[in-house]
Amino acid sequence: MYPRLLSFCLKYVNDRSVADEIVEDCMFYLWERKRDMEKVKDLKSYLYMMVRNKALAYLKQHRRVVRMEAHSETVPDIDEGYVVEEEVHAILMAALDTLPEKCRRVFELSCLEGIRYKDIAEDMNISVNTVKSQRARAIELLKIRLKDYPVLMVYLSFLLKDQIF
Repeated sequence: MYPRLLSFCLKYVNDRSVADEIVEDCMFYLWERKRDMEKVKDLKSYLYMMVRNKALAYLKQHRRVVRMEAHSETVPDIDEGYVVEEEVHAILMAALDTLPEKCRRVFELSCLEGIRYKDIAEDMNISVNTVKSQRARAIELLKIRLKDYPVLMVYLSFLLKDQIF
């Protein structure tokens, strides 16, 4: 489970040591609260969401640091690649937030977390066909919303290796 969570986290932070720390923090959190976890229906999905949220919180905090450094005259330059990557990530997250709740949830679970259709269907109490149709709907809506961002279209196609644009 740890290697899959680490790989998932690396999609967000692109820094092995930061991803390690985030995943370890999440695992430790679960260990400390293992009695409370009995109430969680799908622990795997819960753990993936926890890792995603911590990674996004890290990016948000790191963005503040980058902005502060950008305004400081003592810092000669900023890693432009990181700033661009963060902007791309922010655009993608904003597009995801515009999706209907069920579409967004299915897309995140299937495409970002790699959870099987059957498991998603059980977790959300819907049929496998509904999962497939909601995923397809999410992809179509994202294609429309991201059509002006070719870099994101490439990234989206990478996430959806089995989908053809």
